[in-house]
Amino acid sequence: MKELRMRAFFGILGLAGAGFLVSSVTTAVGCSDGGSLTGTAGATGTGGSSAGTAGTTGSAGTTGSGGNSGGSGGGGGATGTLGCQTSALPPAPAPIIADFGLIDGGAPVIPIGGTFTYASPSGAPSPVAMVTNGGWHITLNAPGMTAAQYIGVGIYFNGDTAGLQCVDGTAYTGIEFNISGTVTNCSVQYSTNDSAHSNNATDKKGSGDSTVYAPQATLSAITATPTKVQMPFTGTGAPSGGNPALAIVKEKLTGAQWQFTVPAAATAACTVDIVIDDVAFYQ
Repeated sequence: MKELRMRAFFGILGLAGAGFLVSSVTTAVGCSDGGSLTGTAGATGTGGSSAGTAGTTGSAGTTGSGGNSGGSGGGGGATGTLGCQTSALPPAPAPIIADFGLIDGGAPVIPIGGTFTYASPSGAPSPVAMVTNGGWHITLNAPGMTAAQYIGVGIYFNGDTAGLQCVDGTAYTGIEFNISGTVTNCSVQYSTNDSAHSNNATDKKGSGDSTVYAPQATLSAITATPTKVQMPFTGTGAPSGGNPALAIVKEKLTGAQWQFTVPAAATAACTVDIVIDDVAFYQ
């Protein structure tokens, strides 16, 4: 399968086994980087860099802006060493990451961090993400362009109140979520993001450069009925690929991300109308 390569940049916003639901997900070659500490995540190729300074609408800072397929984020370590210096246990309530039960000014309240959106290249439409009936409702209408489009949403993780630490997921096997709805004329990829697959230039918790992006898995069977998908951090069924082509380091997590990839010169628009809910760590 041809690798989807994403180049990271700042300012955009933007599987079987171990309990994994085979019917709804397959591994993918592409990649993305996840949201991180406070703010940016995004996508622009097939992979992404997940450094995240993600945000709810895509601008840099604590609420968003993106990198290429992943995000990029704010704060940094206390020394000159790249990446997050320490890891923190998931902030309460754990293992829940987001159940979208609370909103503040229309944005979901995420105790572990926040949300972001992204779109690449320039001119690609951003997804609309809002809480509706207790779920994260994502819609998109993306007509074809000469270049491939990488458009997505995500949740960035803060390991401490200052937003300077990664999150330690070693007590868990992976991340699960419920997903339902329809996606036409484009593919959907999921990534768990960590420090090693985040660009330090745009997320001080990252230890990589602009070429990094996180492993991905393709969600291949989204239906109108909410389906639970479990994504292990490593091993059978885990997202694959990435640059560097290494497994996620689960004690240094920076976020979770869903990407919609529109092929170059697509003749029909990519349309998305999905709901993501009950995002949580699982054992």
